[in-house]
Amino acid sequence: MKRALALAPALALALALALALASVLAPHAGAIGVAAKAAPGGSVSPDEAAWRAFLGMIVPAEGRHAVQFETWASDSDLYTAHPRWPAAAAPKRLTRSLGGAAGHGMAAAPKVAAPGSCARPQDGAAGNFPADACIGEEVRHNGLAFGYMKDNGLTTIDGLVAAYARNARIALPFGAVIAKADWVPVTDILKWQPRYRSAEEVRRAFYTSTATLDGAAREFALVGVSVQVKDRPDWLWFTIEHRSNPGRCDIIGCHDSFGAAKADVAPAATPNTDYGACEKSKAIEKLFPVFGVAKVWDNYCLKGTQVDYLDRKGRPTILGNSVVERMNHGVPIPWISCQSCHAYASFDKGGAANAGVLAHTPTGPVNPLALEGFDRSDFVWGILSAK
Repeated sequence: MKRALALAPALALALALALALASVLAPHAGAIGVAAKAAPGGSVSPDEAAWRAFLGMIVPAEGRHAVQFETWASDSDLYTAHPRWPAAAAPKRLTRSLGGAAGHGMAAAPKVAAPGSCARPQDGAAGNFPADACIGEEVRHNGLAFGYMKDNGLTTIDGLVAAYARNARIALPFGAVIAKADWVPVTDILKWQPRYRSAEEVRRAFYTSTATLDGAAREFALVGVSVQVKDRPDWLWFTIEHRSNPGRCDIIGCHDSFGAAKADVAPAATPNTDYGACEKSKAIEKLFPVFGVAKVWDNYCLKGTQVDYLDRKGRPTILGNSVVERMNHGVPIPWISCQSCHAYASFDKGGAANAGVLAHTPTGPVNPLALEGFDRSDFVWGILSAK
């Protein structure tokens, strides 16, 4: 098993200075807002770090009906022989869940999810999702993540083979961000959540955007985002859900010590409960206007963050999104650990991803035996899309 090297102190210092500026300036396409390290030797809580990173992601993109993370490079932009940063006019093209396919028999699934598709989730029944509705997914990489993967030739099978042969020590730079967002057509939101009686009501409650589907433009509503931020060697993990997602806080509850007026919401006994509004704290209300984000983002809730494999009692930590992982990937919430799953992201000498481990939905500390013969890709499972 090969280990990723730590970043040089100079990079960490440069990041700290950049983050200090990012706290008052809207980030450009390659920035993230503010991560956990506010200054050398100082830190903020993971929940605050998550909110600051997310606010940086949803700053309106200048001159476009889009927010910052929608302007970042998608998997299809990155995992190709000639990666290219997307043009400003590039249409959004969603895919089916590649993670869900990988966890349910990758050998029988297409190697790369075709852009422009929206599919039934792996386990829509878990969230009372209609059988005739679909979910589209996109994975976006900010400039630091895109640049590192591109410059180190980690975007194709041949590139991964070469990296393995040279005993590469893959370590993305501090400030890299990768976001996985799930979208549901506005018309399917009306089927799924009858509390909304018209497309206009959906538009008032959800952030919506246009994506190309089957060659035509359709309006989609954002229902969930799972994010990894490189602000520490094993990354910061957090997940965001729309307030009206059925079962948003089921099983593990919702926990937000920074952005929510009520920090802890206990899980309900009844599955797929409507947990209502996640009223915002005064601290986050002060930041919204600083970042210039739209009022609709009040309806999005930080479900939780993850920075350790075990809690204080030695139990595996669990974090999962009721849509992104539970429904679209088909993994029950008690089996989901973003950090543990991504810790196994790796590839062998032939450039093949270590996808078999995904079928076991790992939690807790990393088992070195599952990484024998593999190079770790620094928690980046996007290598599943390498051609």
